[in-house]
Amino acid sequence: MSSNKKKGKLDPITFIYGFGAAVVLVGAMFKFLGWNFANEMFILGLSIEAVVFLISAFERQTEDDDYKWEQVFPQLTSDSADGSSADMGGYQSAMSQFASTLGELNKGLKDMTESVQQIRTEMQANASRSAEMQKSMQEFNQLMDSYNQNMRSINDKYNQFLNSGK
Repeated sequence: MSSNKKKGKLDPITFIYGFGAAVVLVGAMFKFLGWNFANEMFILGLSIEAVVFLISAFERQTEDDDYKWEQVFPQLTSDSADGSSADMGGYQSAMSQFASTLGELNKGLKDMTESVQQIRTEMQANASRSAEMQKSMQEFNQLMDSYNQNMRSINDKYNQFLNSGK
């Protein structure tokens, strides 16, 4: 494998690996459908896969220079002719911007924490009020039950009075 890979260039190991995988998949389809030559396709595909794995075990990795870090972090470029010192102004500017962003983030988190604390306090107060309201409703229901019993009693007495006069 050459150290200067070009994009779009066909890698023979990848091609053979893909071909072997395709043969294994087609062999599986043949096996599921009960067609002839399924076992042979499995043997062929898995053999190709084994050879590719064996070859790739001896493959050496190369450094990829596709990604240019100095384009992402311009402060990595140097000002001097010999390239020995980095651009400290760019670095300081980037660090200042980072510190500013971090400060804004910290302030936002602090504000959010305060808001969550206020919501929590309100929810606790609402839960307390809800419990008080539930207790009041229970007392009200008990009074209504007592009222209904009294009304039944009065109605019974009234009906007895009406029936005794006949």
